[in-house]
Amino acid sequence: MVSAVRRTIAGFLAASAVLAFPFHADAAESLPGTPHSHFQAPESCPRCHLTGQEGLPDPARISPEADALCLECHRRENLGKSHPIDVRPAERYGKANVPADLRLADDGRMMCLTCHVAHGAYLSAVRAFPEQASEELASVDEGRFRTYFLRRSDPERGAAPLCEACHRLPR
Repeated sequence: MVSAVRRTIAGFLAASAVLAFPFHADAAESLPGTPHSHFQAPESCPRCHLTGQEGLPDPARISPEADALCLECHRRENLGKSHPIDVRPAERYGKANVPADLRLADDGRMMCLTCHVAHGAYLSAVRAFPEQASEELASVDEGRFRTYFLRRSDPERGAAPLCEACHRLPR
């Protein structure tokens, strides 16, 4: 009886956690068939999420190997203006104050998911940076823009709000 109750509670908690994360964006925004559409498939969860109670992936726990999934397609040498990963802000910059929504790995290092949200929408009605061209895909209405899965951006200032969250750049 107790075991059945625990399984039921664990199942409820796992379902609640899954529902709390907006990774099931509507079809127009998520664009099945894009390179990131695999993030919507439940069988992909263990690639990034550590296993929690009852053997289910825990959305709050990120695997130290999550960057490896990103780097399968996004090569380190081709990341352009992206922030380097594996930097440990607290070690390198003393009292670095990284906001909670820009999560660090359990060991305090930056990872791809510090600045990018894997389960975000692929497209948005708002530009991620000034002069961004809209996507020209047959299945997309005009006026939709790639989000680059950035946790913060601004149509006027691009990724500046994301950088300023930690670097406190003067405006």
